[in-house]
Amino acid sequence: MHPLLRHSHAVQRMLAYALVASVSGTAAARAQLGTTTYTIGANAGLVVPVSDLSNFTSSGYTIAATLGMHQALSPLSLRVEGSFTELPFNDNSNAKHRVYGFSLDGIYNLGQASSNGGLYATGGLGYFGSKDSNLQTFVGPTDTQITWDFGINAGLGYYLPLSGFTVYFEGRYRYIFSNPGQGMFPITVGVSF
Repeated sequence: MHPLLRHSHAVQRMLAYALVASVSGTAAARAQLGTTTYTIGANAGLVVPVSDLSNFTSSGYTIAATLGMHQALSPLSLRVEGSFTELPFNDNSNAKHRVYGFSLDGIYNLGQASSNGGLYATGGLGYFGSKDSNLQTFVGPTDTQITWDFGINAGLGYYLPLSGFTVYFEGRYRYIFSNPGQGMFPITVGVSF
């Protein structure tokens, strides 16, 4: 084989290797940019009833488990939340108003995402079941049947990334379209992994 032809084949092979490496690197970079991350977490805090709900209940607590999804480089995330809220009745009895809920919330970063944390807006739709427990009747304590209604929520939060997990602080307004309507302000602290 002519030396010039051998040199030409070597150059072609090097160009082919460079092209394959370039395409592989670009595909890997695109895959990394387009990755979706998932988180699990929990939050808990104080709930302050408002409007009709505050006429017969006082402040209580809420706990929740969460599952989140975030697309890389997008300011929008999604979070599914299952929650339990308990508000004591105002009359100092053992009666409690309980709310079980499932919601799908969007979370939108307000500003540039940062490793130092940041402010975000959140809001979404949910399906909530309400019941009263330990109501005093002539025959003793009793529970009402659970009734399910749709609801909405919206609020603001602040997230703080730490080593291997994120802590967040959130204040929301939740309204359940029941009869009468139930308005409340959950103020929570949460963690996600």
